[in-house]
Amino acid sequence: MDLHWYLRTLEEVVIRVLSSSCSIQASRLEGLTGVWVGNEKLAAVGIRVSHWITYHGLALNVTTNLCLFKWMVPCGIHGHGHQVSIKGLVREGKLCIDHGTDLHHLDDASFIHITHKSLIEEFSQAFQLEYCYKNISAAMLYERKHSSLTK
Repeated sequence: MDLHWYLRTLEEVVIRVLSSSCSIQASRLEGLTGVWVGNEKLAAVGIRVSHWITYHGLALNVTTNLCLFKWMVPCGIHGHGHQVSIKGLVREGKLCIDHGTDLHHLDDASFIHITHKSLIEEFSQAFQLEYCYKNISAAMLYERKHSSLTK
């Protein structure tokens, strides 16, 4: 029951995801919460805890259009650059190879898919969880929603 450990572990999950899926060398900045590439913020981490039940939030900028964010100060932290996305780093030429895949030619859905898969795997390893993945069709979602409304 250590909230600082929990926050640092969520950050570590993101750092591992970035390293394994995109070859991005991200890190923490001393005294700040989040994940950074140099002086640019790539991920925000925040939690809410009530009676030792955590509600965690993790915002990793994968393909996010951050042009409006240039007018904002990430998490109120002055003097630490701006927010950046994985796709933005690729465009700037700061990384280019992902296990033989040319990231320059990936569409947004592929970036998100690669990152999502890696996040699930790294989160499960960090918190020693087992997970099962099951595809659900739109028809199955409709049936679930319809059956819950008729009860």
